[in-house]
Amino acid sequence: MTAAQRVLVGALCTVLAAASGASAMADTLNLNIEGKTYQIELNASAEAQLLKAALPLKLEFEDFGRNERIAYLPHKLDIKSWKKPVEVKRGSLAYYVPWGNLCIFRVDYSSPNDLVLLGQMSEEAVRAVEEHGSGTLSLP
Repeated sequence: MTAAQRVLVGALCTVLAAASGASAMADTLNLNIEGKTYQIELNASAEAQLLKAALPLKLEFEDFGRNERIAYLPHKLDIKSWKKPVEVKRGSLAYYVPWGNLCIFRVDYSSPNDLVLLGQMSEEAVRAVEEHGSGTLSLP
């Protein structure tokens, strides 16, 4: 299935879910790294929808220790509920509430209560983020 077909199917499923009163499916974002596109599957949370509403974004990711790569958003997301521990895996996309930055995790990690999970990306996408260094990434 092509990317255009996946977008069309996703849009159709969202419309059908809304029409039937069911909750909408999770969204897929595109992450562009040096001309190649990788998909990030957003979870079906209100917090992930806040990120989606902030798009498109051009983000500068940087290493933050061995655990993650981080990028600061132009504006903090208005996240109200986040005081519970989360378990992230390699490839998890999360939002660090105190600083207002996105995190792409390179390793599995337990967070006491300062992260909100937003989605998950493939191993191929994580490797591309690791190899890209501190270049500009975009979420169109």
